[in-house]
Amino acid sequence: MSPEKLGLRFLLPLSLTLLTALCAHHFLVRKTRSIDIAGRDIDGHQFNTVDEMWKEHAGDPNRKSQWYNDAVTYWEGVDASVDGVLSGFGIVNDADINGSEDFLKVLLSERFHIDNRHQPLVALDCGSGIGRVTKNLLIRYFNEVDLLEPVSHFLEAARETLATGYQTNSDLHKAVNFYSLPLQDFTPVAGRYDVIWIQWCIGHLTDNDFISFFNRAKVQEGFPEGLFAVKMYALTTDIL
Repeated sequence: MSPEKLGLRFLLPLSLTLLTALCAHHFLVRKTRSIDIAGRDIDGHQFNTVDEMWKEHAGDPNRKSQWYNDAVTYWEGVDASVDGVLSGFGIVNDADINGSEDFLKVLLSERFHIDNRHQPLVALDCGSGIGRVTKNLLIRYFNEVDLLEPVSHFLEAARETLATGYQTNSDLHKAVNFYSLPLQDFTPVAGRYDVIWIQWCIGHLTDNDFISFFNRAKVQEGFPEGLFAVKMYALTTDIL
């Protein structure tokens, strides 16, 4: 099954990437309403609203389970490599890491000034895949990183790559926990994380599960109002 069959319509080049920090507290307490935007899915079915689309694809427990199972099944057939997890666009890896690092440096300097930091700094890498972002970025800035990934062979590859002693100063910067769970079923330990990093995976969640995860995850030490780092590609005007 292709990414398009899963409803994922990524646009390249990387200049179209949206990198932003979302204030989960303000987002979640704000009154929400249905998004009245028409669109179609990959099979050509037309929908008048986003709610109508979700009702069709995940409106009951069986359909919702199938939605998530299809996604995991697709990624289970993908090679545990940089090119594999980037859907054949491994060439963007360096530019992606460099852009994220620029963002993270600003974030840490503004939100975690060295005079106010508690130790250790801890990050959660959601949808971590083979540990690409943790290995190339997060582990250099955080003392501990936990990885969350539902695809078993991706997580095993990450575990091997990030084994104790692989990275420089491993006693000070290390991967600690490897959680084999999907994002919609995971509840972060309250107060453990300074930064929750969600990159190119949040689109797999239904709207309700997206909000539910943010509600469960917002009780953390680092950001005073529950900020998360979310990185996604821009989408087409079609629903999903």
